Amino acid sequence: MSSSSLLKSGLWITASNFSRRFFALLSNLVLARLLLPADFGVISIAYIFWSLFTLFIQNSTGLFILYKGTSEKRYLDTTYSVSLAIGAVIGVALAAIAPLVARFFDEPVLTWLLLAYSVNLFLSSGYYVYAAILMRQKQYGVLAKDTFIASMVRLLFTIGSAFLGLSYWSFAIGDAAFWILSYVLVRYQSHLRLSLRIDPQIWREVTSYCLSAVGSSFGFYANSNLDNFAVGKLLGKASLGYYNLAYQLAMALSTILNPVMNELGMPVFAEIKDLHLQEKALSGVVKQIAYLATPLYALIFLIVDQRFIVFVFGENWAPVANILPWLLLSTYSRVLNGPLKVMLSAKGMPNINAKVNLAIAPVAVGSFFLGAHLGGVIGLAIAAAIILGLVWTLFWWWVGCRAVGWSMARILLPVIKPFVLTLAALVVAVPLPSIVRAVAFTLLYLGLLRLFDSQQLFSYMAIAKQSLSKVIRRIRQASAQS
Repeated sequence: MSSSSLLKSGLWITASNFSRRFFALLSNLVLARLLLPADFGVISIAYIFWSLFTLFIQNSTGLFILYKGTSEKRYLDTTYSVSLAIGAVIGVALAAIAPLVARFFDEPVLTWLLLAYSVNLFLSSGYYVYAAILMRQKQYGVLAKDTFIASMVRLLFTIGSAFLGLSYWSFAIGDAAFWILSYVLVRYQSHLRLSLRIDPQIWREVTSYCLSAVGSSFGFYANSNLDNFAVGKLLGKASLGYYNLAYQLAMALSTILNPVMNELGMPVFAEIKDLHLQEKALSGVVKQIAYLATPLYALIFLIVDQRFIVFVFGENWAPVANILPWLLLSTYSRVLNGPLKVMLSAKGMPNINAKVNLAIAPVAVGSFFLGAHLGGVIGLAIAAAIILGLVWTLFWWWVGCRAVGWSMARILLPVIKPFVLTLAALVVAVPLPSIVRAVAFTLLYLGLLRLFDSQQLFSYMAIAKQSLSKVIRRIRQASAQS
């Protein structure tokens, strides 16, 4: 795959996930004005269990197609059948535990919310297979357009339901509209009609890979979601509402960058067979992500302060400003860990990811409850930053590199320079008035990059110039045709 094709595909994936994240953030902004923090807390509890059950589908059958390819229809039919079967089973399981969850959190409405999400689970089980087919065929533009349409429909249904006074049901209604339309669109765009057929020679391979992927996802889920569980159980719905909004703001960038790695990296990495080339490719990707993500996370920290949060979401959400900086540290680590996770999955080794995530999960959960007990919601956020930031990152890379035979130092050393340059620019920018912090930081960072890594800066400028030239050329062509 050429560099221009990689850039174009990456831009499509980024646009797809940006549109999904932008519409989700826009709906949250409107709903924050219409609903109370406690209402956000209720839907946050429902999302905890939605996230738990959907990992059996999202990062299993679709991931197998990205790993295996789409050349043999019997693999596709078997994977599709297995995915629908899993979706049906876990949908029934979610519906079965719904009354118990409602009783545990003393929120009767959770029974009906989780029943609604159990239907979405079945729809998503079909969606992820067809979406993976489009990804493996590098139809990123098609998938981006489908995601944009479905996300816009979700926004309209969510906000419309909120204005009708449907409270937390607005989220469930918007999500249902999203999954129904998403499945219809990707099924149509794939131009494939998969059959309900399980090949006895293939299903073992499918289920074996998926079980390893689910194990990894389960550990990742525990590390990523049980902090919400701890807040909801120990500190109450209002605190969970604050924490959840801070979490969504902190995750905004990683939900855009990580899918680029998953959707673009999996097919590309799967084609690399040589161990040395794999290490070289992984190191290059980590370096580029570090140079891109590190200053962007710093900008989020500078821009989204208490004044910004009060202005955008209202006075009720002021406590979010004290939680956000710590969650930015933990979500930043996810971006750095993303390439390793994808490379191991592309090598057919999701079991390594599973071992790491499951090993760190008990430590993370214990730290969540200890942090909440000692320091409330901010104490829990600090625990997430330490355990899911520093500890998880170092442990994952150590285990992964050791298992494959890569040099951990050789891969991660390029991360140090952008981190130091960002930190130096932050030290100067933070004391400045809030209105000029972001601009001052950007200029300082670019200046330091020019001094200490001009080659990296010039490469970004070349890409920007090339992209701008293409846009101008297309505008001129469109003008000439009209």
